[in-house]
Amino acid sequence: DISPTIFGAVFESTLNPETRRSGGMHYTSISNIHKVIDPLFLDKLQTEFHEILKIQVQRTKVKRLDEFQNKLALLTFLDPACGSGNFLTETYLSLRRLENEVIREKVGGQMTLGDVHNPIRVSIQQFYGIEINDFAVTVAKTALWIAESQMMKETEKILLVPLDFLPLKTNAFIVEGNALRVDWESVVPKGKLNYIMGNPPFVGASMMDKEQKNDAVSIFGKKKLSNSIDYVGAWYYKASFLIA
Repeated sequence: DISPTIFGAVFESTLNPETRRSGGMHYTSISNIHKVIDPLFLDKLQTEFHEILKIQVQRTKVKRLDEFQNKLALLTFLDPACGSGNFLTETYLSLRRLENEVIREKVGGQMTLGDVHNPIRVSIQQFYGIEINDFAVTVAKTALWIAESQMMKETEKILLVPLDFLPLKTNAFIVEGNALRVDWESVVPKGKLNYIMGNPPFVGASMMDKEQKNDAVSIFGKKKLSNSIDYVGAWYYKASFLIA
């Protein structure tokens, strides 16, 4: 019954204030996450789903629902400063809630045996992250596994049949490393990627430590430029190459 995203707050509480400030490690609330993901993609997906529900011909509606579910299952997300994984976890939960609504409409109280075998298509394997803190990497993976288990239970309530969860077969791709030193395409190719999101460390240019300044120089190449741009600017710069 817990919210998996609470692990973000728990993780932050294990860090001393100076570590949090210098590393820009701050818990992002669910409401603030939705200020990003809703206008980025979730609002449009929900609108599309409700437009499908208006279709009067049942056969056409079911076909469109099936296509929409496949669309949800093909979306790929990257958080290159994922921390304890709150952006990835809340996005997964949001997509699975929407998928469960699709499944509810498709079954209409009845589902064939073949459909029951594998009704879920959205997977935590659609979610990629990069995080420098090894403990946060473990927390992020655990939160996604818990979210996966919880949403499977919600699907079971719709189907009225049990679904196998254990042993764990799926894995979120959370890479431990310095995102400014890691080639993001080694984590997920840009041709496969749909959305980059997250809350990178907003450390002011004058507040960066020596290692962070070196990171900035490695990105921008010019020391003068790297000294005048906040640490987060390096994330925007690297993201631009995956957007182009």
